[in-house]
Amino acid sequence: MSGDSSLLVEKLWRLKRRIDKGGCPGIEFVHLNTLLKEPAYRQDVLRRVEQSGSKELKALVREIRANDDNQPLMVKESINRLAITPAERSENRSWLRRNFPAVLAVAAMAGVAVGFTAFENRVVRIDSDIVADTTWASGKRYVLTDTVYVENASLTIEPGVTIEGENGAALIVTPSAKLFARGKAESPVVFTSAEAKGSRGRGDWGGVVLLGKAPVNQPGAAIEGLPEGEARGAFGGQDGEHSCGVIEFTRIEFAGFEVYKDNELNGLTLGGCGKNTIVRNVQVHRSLDDGIEMFGGSVDLKNIVVTGAGDDSIDWDWGWTGNVQFAVIQQHKATGDNAFEGDNNGKKHEALPRSEPSFYNVTLVGAGVSEKKHRAIVLREGSGGHFHNMLIDSFGIEALDTRDDALSLTSRSLLTFSNNLFASIGHLGQIDHEAEDDDFGFDEQAWLGTARNRNESQVESALFASAADEVNPSFVPKVLMKHMQTATPPPQSEFFDESAVYFGAISPVASKSWLEGWTSFPEH
Repeated sequence: MSGDSSLLVEKLWRLKRRIDKGGCPGIEFVHLNTLLKEPAYRQDVLRRVEQSGSKELKALVREIRANDDNQPLMVKESINRLAITPAERSENRSWLRRNFPAVLAVAAMAGVAVGFTAFENRVVRIDSDIVADTTWASGKRYVLTDTVYVENASLTIEPGVTIEGENGAALIVTPSAKLFARGKAESPVVFTSAEAKGSRGRGDWGGVVLLGKAPVNQPGAAIEGLPEGEARGAFGGQDGEHSCGVIEFTRIEFAGFEVYKDNELNGLTLGGCGKNTIVRNVQVHRSLDDGIEMFGGSVDLKNIVVTGAGDDSIDWDWGWTGNVQFAVIQQHKATGDNAFEGDNNGKKHEALPRSEPSFYNVTLVGAGVSEKKHRAIVLREGSGGHFHNMLIDSFGIEALDTRDDALSLTSRSLLTFSNNLFASIGHLGQIDHEAEDDDFGFDEQAWLGTARNRNESQVESALFASAADEVNPSFVPKVLMKHMQTATPPPQSEFFDESAVYFGAISPVASKSWLEGWTSFPEH
């Protein structure tokens, strides 16, 4: 079977699954074997979809017609052993027995095993929820065709596995389940778009969601980005140590579709994930909404890269209290909002647990005075936080904008911002309070500039020009170690690297960056 025929079969399978799920009024069910074997039946289905199908299905029909020579197609034993019905499986086997000599001859000419073996080795389609312990094995490519929930089970993804998401697809790991996506620097796990390279873009698919049982300050918390009333989106509890699993050496690309107006999934969403959750060496690239968003919980993040987010790069709400060390954020010229956006609770700013994360050794790269100007950090609705050893460079609006009662937070040491370097930024804090006083007159610029905070400022950029390159960036600072005297040692703990007494996420004296080998920055 030719590659074109395999692609045609895959598209017909997608058409059948979409129709069976109600994508075309008037057609309740499509028989797969007949669709493949009988050109007249296939043409009738395509014609009816063109008349009454959804916009997405009509587009799929156009793709099918472009590759369909109106000839019968071979039928493999099963396209998806989990999804196909027993009746279909029985008929497939009967057809294969009746036509075995012809199938064998075609297979011999093509140099492949009987049926669609070559196709099956290439791709595994996932359209059913995962309810038993499952492993996605190295050497295979998995395609999410729908929103897939993991419940009462563990999903293990081996190094080097690529998971592609189709439009409308997402991976949701519920509080009763765990995800173990353990890549390696030389063979990361990659979640990406199912569109062909060169045609990929933000919002092609949904993203990855991990939900846990750690405390949140929102009663009845349910994750945004899922349809209203979806009970499996609930999260939160009293187990601050709860583990949602492990994500390491993993990339998430082109995610974040809009479920309905103003309600999108992010690249990576962590809701109520506790301290025993491990998130390290993770990149989120070109997400439609936020790169990574935490809703409550206490999950820590280490060695994080967020590039080209369509909204905020890192966002938090509802009482997140985790730690972050070594994070690189790059804002793209034509899109995005804030590098960080922090909230506590919009309805009750003093709600507990309070959002109060701690950040050390972070590099925030703005796009300067570009098509889309950015702020580095916005804090509001009662969010505290602690920000140290940060390198904040080239933001067109300002470094910090506080809203609501920021003075109350700083006076109680719930919000601290010291030992940081601001470079190539016109204003440290929000200006023109008379026109827009949204923080009771709190003067961010004066507060950041006080001697006791030991923040430094310089007119020129602290990064090389390549830090702004959206396809081949380098984030090594051009500030020498000897000029980082005001950096502070990170806290003594099992999480923090106490030796990182410098500004930003990348050591200026390291022989290589921790980003090398597993990150990637494709445009499409």
